[in-house]
Amino acid sequence: MEYLSVKECRSLLRIQSKDTINKYLKTLNLFGQACLSWSEIKQVLELQIFLGLKHGRNSKSIFRQMTRQQLDQTFKSYGVDVDARLAVLQKIHKGSVPQKLVYASSCSKK
Repeated sequence: MEYLSVKECRSLLRIQSKDTINKYLKTLNLFGQACLSWSEIKQVLELQIFLGLKHGRNSKSIFRQMTRQQLDQTFKSYGVDVDARLAVLQKIHKGSVPQKLVYASSCSKK
């Protein structure tokens, strides 16, 4: 399984502030991890998209309370395909990194 550093994730998702990515990771109970899997990056992407759908109305606490079905329905109602966006990010990442894989053994998971 491939892992990306938090810095790589932040860059890929175009999150400029360290504080922002740290708040997202705390919301998702991922804070403190050195590396993230693609499924964890997908969670960060979903939170980022959700907060942008109704800027100023949607919150991290609302996101945490939503079920998977509610989230999927919300994204569907706005015409957002999270999996397609994630696939684009994976393609961008693979194109920018020449076959450099980071394996679980080289990431210190806390």
